[in-house]
Amino acid sequence: MKPITLPIACLLASLCVPVAQANDDPEHLIQSCQELVGIYTKRDQQHLLAGLTTSSSEALRAGYCRGVLDEYRRTSFCAQRDWHMQAAHIADYPAFSEEQPSVETLLKQSCAF
Repeated sequence: MKPITLPIACLLASLCVPVAQANDDPEHLIQSCQELVGIYTKRDQQHLLAGLTTSSSEALRAGYCRGVLDEYRRTSFCAQRDWHMQAAHIADYPAFSEEQPSVETLLKQSCAF
């Protein structure tokens, strides 16, 4: 294979990979929001420096919740102006209940809170 052919083949192969989508697992969102709220509760403050002493996995889970909330607020009407309160509302839902609402329902409910 010629040197230029390999990059082109890699590019074409990557175009066939489906675009990554958000996780539709409500349990994952609930646990992530529990992590986010826990980070700020432990430090009793709501600013970016609160996450500096957390583990990478805790930060990733918390970041997932914050990202989902930010994207939802960007694309939908949300009466709740405080993302921390919105995350706390989602975090209060039992992560392992038998019947969980959809991620969309959790987000709508947290906005009306």
